[in-house]
Amino acid sequence: HSSTADMGPGPLIALIVTTPALTSALFRSTAPTVPRSATAAAPRCRTVLSAAGPAELEKTAELKRLAREFVLNDGFHQPAKPEMLSDDFVWFGPIVGPLNKQDFLGTVGLFAVWDGFPDMKMSLSDFTQDPTEPNRFWAILRLSGTHSGTQQSGTGMSFPPSGAALDVGPQCVSVTFDEEGLVTRYTGGYIVDRRQGTTGEFGGFFAITKTVGGFLPGMRLAKVLNWVGAKLKRFPKARSHEADLPTRWKGQGRSHGVRTNEAW
Repeated sequence: HSSTADMGPGPLIALIVTTPALTSALFRSTAPTVPRSATAAAPRCRTVLSAAGPAELEKTAELKRLAREFVLNDGFHQPAKPEMLSDDFVWFGPIVGPLNKQDFLGTVGLFAVWDGFPDMKMSLSDFTQDPTEPNRFWAILRLSGTHSGTQQSGTGMSFPPSGAALDVGPQCVSVTFDEEGLVTRYTGGYIVDRRQGTTGEFGGFFAITKTVGGFLPGMRLAKVLNWVGAKLKRFPKARSHEADLPTRWKGQGRSHGVRTNEAW
């Protein structure tokens, strides 16, 4: 007489399959039975998306258009459109800022990058609306061009054409608008991938300076130069005087040097 253990897998499977009661017992679910009423009452997890109305979508599209127009005519890469800036405009970069409207236009106007790089190409991505600041829009900017013109340093020194190629890695820029559609804040020069391009971590005018062969001071010396520059007229400014900044940004301004109405 042989036990089922001696029968091998074939007969054992046959025994299970041909014995309905045994099959039912082996393959019966061990999960607890949930009453139908309890299942029906269980709340469903759903994602709720707030749909913007036509007017809001139209406003967003218009602000994106204005953001593109402004960045492409921001006064640094190309001549400015001052009429697009609000009176309480401020600029912020990784090191420079805040600069008020007049200090910003005066500073970038001294550089006239479009003269040093007349073939400047600004490759600008589509703008994305900030998730918490609905009037703020972000994009990635890439710069390329050739140093085929005289590049001003803003400090009285100039760099003759060298033929050097400008290739700045991706920079993150943002444009913030007020309710009238004027630009109240502009940020840029933030390299988001220093492994691309030829200027490494440097964006803004630091990238221009590196490309034309200019001197890039260390942070300690830069602070000294900025302190001196704050005292001079028609000289690039790193920060505006606290008394000349909108209330929100006064705490980040400087407390020394010439006031805006004296600087330009």
